[in-house]
Amino acid sequence: MSSAFDDVISGSEDNDGTIERESESNDTTRHYDLAEKDDWMTPPEIVDPIAESVGGIDLDPCAHEQSTHGDVNLRLEDGDDGLEDSWIAKSNTINPVVFVNPPFSYKKEWLQKAVDEVQNGVETVIFITPDSADTISWWHQYIAEYSSYVCFCEGRVEYIDDTDDSKDRPPFGTAITVFGKASRDLLSTLDELGHVVETVSDI
Repeated sequence: MSSAFDDVISGSEDNDGTIERESESNDTTRHYDLAEKDDWMTPPEIVDPIAESVGGIDLDPCAHEQSTHGDVNLRLEDGDDGLEDSWIAKSNTINPVVFVNPPFSYKKEWLQKAVDEVQNGVETVIFITPDSADTISWWHQYIAEYSSYVCFCEGRVEYIDDTDDSKDRPPFGTAITVFGKASRDLLSTLDELGHVVETVSDI
């Protein structure tokens, strides 16, 4: 069974401390292939209270074929590409709330997209990653630089395997990052899931 967790364990570490999948070594043009998409879904005990706190998720731009978190769910299987498509246009909402649990082996591309979309008018992006605050190449480049809040989840989150609905804990913690606006209800929900910190900028 392969997953994002296997990628982190078996991938090679380059000089800046990031993990690269062996299968991506020379291909920088494609986002991810259907066969390589990480098939671990966010458990309902994480996504459901988040969705309730924001009054519903308008868009999931990298939804699994079984995921129904968003009012609109973009899937490669359906010919959509959340890394290329405008999230505002696809959500049919002026100020959408977006939930992103990306293939962890392509988190840098999705983080860049999230930053771009917030700068282009997306109101809130709620983004799932490993809690790798020591990883200079992506954590400090995107999360530390552009996020509003980060929730470090308490304990190890059990993600769902789509093939048999089993759950598995990765060998790392989970962070839930908010880009853009965060309502009081969202922050209260995140506080129940873990430890929430506010990003301080322009010191």
